Amino acid sequence: MEHSSLTDRILRAAAPFGAVAFDVFDTLVKRCCARPTDLFRWMERTGRAPEGFCENRIRAERQARARHDREVTLAEIYAEPELRGADPARECQAERAFCTANPPLLAAARALHARGQKLYAVSDMYLPAEEIRAILTGCGYDFLENVFVSSEFGVQKRSGKLFRLFLHETGYRAADVLFVGDDLRADRIGAAAAGIRSFLVPARRPLPYTERTGDDLADAAAALQQILPKDSPAAARGAELLGPLAVSFAGWLHAQRQQLPGARLVFLARDMELIRRVYEMLYPGEQTDYLRVSRKSLLPALLYRPMDDGTLALLADALPRQRLTRGQICEYLGLDAKFLPADAQQICDLRTRPLDRATRELLLSLAARCKTAAGEPIREAAALVRQYLQQSGLDHGQILLVDIGSGGTTQRILEELTGHPLDGRYLACDSRLHEQLPAQRARAFLFGGNPAPLWYWAGQPMLERFVSELCGPTVGYAREDDGRTVPRIGRYDPAQDEVILALRKGTLAFAKAWKDSPLSELTLPAQTVCDPFLRMVRCPRSEEIALFGPLTVEDGGSWQLAAPRKITAYLRRPALAARDFRNSRWKVAFMKQLIGLPLPYDRIYAAMKQKQGR
Repeated sequence: MEHSSLTDRILRAAAPFGAVAFDVFDTLVKRCCARPTDLFRWMERTGRAPEGFCENRIRAERQARARHDREVTLAEIYAEPELRGADPARECQAERAFCTANPPLLAAARALHARGQKLYAVSDMYLPAEEIRAILTGCGYDFLENVFVSSEFGVQKRSGKLFRLFLHETGYRAADVLFVGDDLRADRIGAAAAGIRSFLVPARRPLPYTERTGDDLADAAAALQQILPKDSPAAARGAELLGPLAVSFAGWLHAQRQQLPGARLVFLARDMELIRRVYEMLYPGEQTDYLRVSRKSLLPALLYRPMDDGTLALLADALPRQRLTRGQICEYLGLDAKFLPADAQQICDLRTRPLDRATRELLLSLAARCKTAAGEPIREAAALVRQYLQQSGLDHGQILLVDIGSGGTTQRILEELTGHPLDGRYLACDSRLHEQLPAQRARAFLFGGNPAPLWYWAGQPMLERFVSELCGPTVGYAREDDGRTVPRIGRYDPAQDEVILALRKGTLAFAKAWKDSPLSELTLPAQTVCDPFLRMVRCPRSEEIALFGPLTVEDGGSWQLAAPRKITAYLRRPALAARDFRNSRWKVAFMKQLIGLPLPYDRIYAAMKQKQGR
C-alpha cells in the first residue's frame, strides 16, 4: 500500500547510483514520540531522571550550542551546570528504546543491499557515532558500510561540509551517490552544496481527526500511529480512532482490578469483545471471563421474578427506549402469538419515566400470564438463564463487570437475577447510571465518570458496532448433553465484516505497538483518547462517510449509519426522506452525504437536539 509505494520509488530513484546514503532520524528510524524533547519528559515521568530534567536538558543543549561554533557532542551538553551529576548513558538507553525501523525505508535498504549497492548513514546528531550504530543495528540496519555523525567530525549536513567529508572518506564522486533524507534544508540543500543528488522522504501526513494537544503522551500516541503500516483506510482509522481509546480503557480497567485483589474481570458480550482482546494483549498473564448475555436473553428470567415496582421498572428499562406497538413489545419479550393483546397495534411510549398507566398495566399483565400454564416455555427459558448465570459464577465473589455502558441496566438485571452485588466498569455512562446504582459500584472511564456529552451519544451506535464481536446476539440458552448450559446465538450477516475486520486490525496493531514501546510504562490520558472519534462523529470527511455510512447497527432494530438514497428519490417522496433520516444512526453524516454542500451540519444537528429537548 502506501509503504510499498515509497519503497518502490526509492528503489527506482537509486537504481543509477553505486552508493546510497541515508539520513537516520525520521528517515531510517522513527521515534515513538511527537518531538525529540518528549523523550526527556518520558525519562522524567518514569523515574529514569530527576524532576525538572526535561527543562534542564533543553536548556543545557541550548547553552552548549551557544558556547561552541560547531556541532556539539552529548558529553558537552552534559557538561553544562544544569546537568551536573546526570548520566548521559541513561539518555542513550532511552534513545535506543524509543527508536524503531521505518518499515518502507528498511525494506528499501534491504533491497538495495541485496542488489549490491553500498549503503551508508549520514546524520546531524549530538549522540556519539557508536550510539547511532547501536540504534541502527537494533532496528535491523546491520549491513551498512559506515556511519558518519556530525558530533564526531564537528561539521553538519546543512552546511554541506559533512557531505563533502563523506565523499572524501569514502572516495566516491558526488555523481555516484544518492542521498535519502526527510529535511529540505539539511538533506536536499546541504547535499546539493556538495554536488550530491537527493531523494526526499515525504513528511508524515497529519492524522485527519487527531490534533496536537500539548500532552507529550497523547501526542506520542499519534506519532506511534503514523509509524504503523497503512494496510487500508479502515485499518488506519482503527489505529487512530480506536487504538488509543482501547489501550487507555484497558489500562484503567487494569488499575481498577489492582485496587480489588482477587476480583474477576468479566467482559460482556458482544460489546466488549475487542476491548477484551486488547486487555489480554496488554496483560497476558491475567485471566478474564466473557459473559454471553444480552438484555433480551435475560428477559425470561426477569419476567418470572415477583413483579414489584422495582422489578417492573427494571423490565421497562430492559426494553428499547422507543415508541413500540404492543405487538412489538410482545415480540421483544419473546412471547408468542397467544400473548398478543387485541389492540396489538396500539403505541406504547417507552422513552418516558414514569411509565404511563396503559404501558404499566400491559407489562404487569404479560408478566402475570407468563406464570400461568401458557407461560411454560418462558418458565423453561428462565430456568436456563439462571443455570447459565450460576455456571458462570456470577452469584459469588467480587466481580468487575465490563460493559460499553449507558444506564447500567444489564448490571441491575444480573444483580436482580443472581441476588449478588456486582461492580460495573463502563466505557461511558448517561445520567441514569448513578440514579440507579451507587457510585462505588458503577464507575465510568470517559469524561471523568460524568454523563457523556451529546457527540458521544451521536456516535455511540457506531462505536458499539466497531468494538462488538462479529456474531449475532445472544438470544437464549440451551442445555447440552453433558448438562452444561450454552448460549444460543442469533443470526448474523457477515457481508460487512471486511470493513470491521480491517478496523479491528488497525486497533490491535496500535495496541501491540504500544505494548512493545517504552510508552507502555505510562497511561494514556482519558480526557483526550476519545477526541478523534468524537471529531469524526461531528465533522466527518467524505472518505469516512463512504467507508462507515453503509454499516448497519442494532439499536432497537437494524439500521444503517448513514446511507441516504439519491436526492431525486426524496424530492418525489418527502416522507421517505423524513423516515430515512429518523432511522439513520449517524445523522450528521447522513445530512452531509445527502446535501453535499459545505454547511455546519454539526451545529444543525445540535440545534435539532436542543429543540427536541424542550
